[in-house]
Amino acid sequence: SGINAEYGCDACDAAAKTAGTCVDCTSNSTTACNVAVEVHTFSCFDYTFSANDSKWMASAKAVTCTANKDTPVKCNKPGTAANGNYSVPHTGCGPCAEDALNDNTCVECGKDSCNSAATIAVFMAPLIALLYTLL
Repeated sequence: SGINAEYGCDACDAAAKTAGTCVDCTSNSTTACNVAVEVHTFSCFDYTFSANDSKWMASAKAVTCTANKDTPVKCNKPGTAANGNYSVPHTGCGPCAEDALNDNTCVECGKDSCNSAATIAVFMAPLIALLYTLL
């Protein structure tokens, strides 16, 4: 999820078309076709690997993600199989690649700021309390 577009005249170059970052259109004397795309913004957290601690660390501040207005909110973060060579796609904005989802190097969620480290803590605290009372 991310839009970084320049609007202009002339045909798209082949690389931009292939990457899906440019779309050719045809204007006429009354209607321009290269108008701005309607978007919405949401927040996700980026992750970096700490070699000292051998773990992934969420950024202190969320990044602002921009997507087409009809694109659902999606954030991603490293999965349990992600090692220090893994690269978090799009600073945590948008979905994981299908192969990364399948091999658990990437996990995704569908709410604003849902990929923060705190989301795990919120889930884990009651679980730990429950286990403590059972044992």
